[in-house]
Amino acid sequence: MRPFLKIDDATSLHLPRHELALPLFETIDENRAYLRTWLPWVDGICSEADTKTFMDESMAQNRDGTRLSTFILYGERLVGTIGVVNFNRDHRKCELGYWLLEDLQGLGIMSKAAARFVEYLFKTKGMNRVEAQVLTGNLRSGRLMLSLGFQREGSLKQAVFMYNNYHDAEIYGLVKEDWSKRKSY
Repeated sequence: MRPFLKIDDATSLHLPRHELALPLFETIDENRAYLRTWLPWVDGICSEADTKTFMDESMAQNRDGTRLSTFILYGERLVGTIGVVNFNRDHRKCELGYWLLEDLQGLGIMSKAAARFVEYLFKTKGMNRVEAQVLTGNLRSGRLMLSLGFQREGSLKQAVFMYNNYHDAEIYGLVKEDWSKRKSY
């Protein structure tokens, strides 16, 4: 199975396809409590059928260019996702979304995957700005953004409605000019 983007010998990004629906469901289901801490959609994934629907939607959105979903494989194991949740082509910017299983955090998997993905967005997709919203309190995600050269640009009060509560978010941004000044990954 050919990857969309190869990250290193162990890690690759794959476009959505039906064969990933069951591994995605199993990954979410086994890690539901942790994922639910930071992600608003977890309760909506209750069966393999839900992930098949998500795969179909992701494939359609990738085709029409409204989003770009990829799945992180570490070896043969599906361990997370990274993608564009919103393109604004008029302003050549997009919003990044991502998650990685808790037991694999701190190994550099997401750092390398995000760096390669951001590089792709700037060089291949012609973006000038990449943004990310990080729930306030998600320190690990905030550190990831800073390590990639993103700048924390402010707070968004009650920006995310999740599990019957409003949550504040931090906005991080990176422009192509600043990315180009960084050392290569």
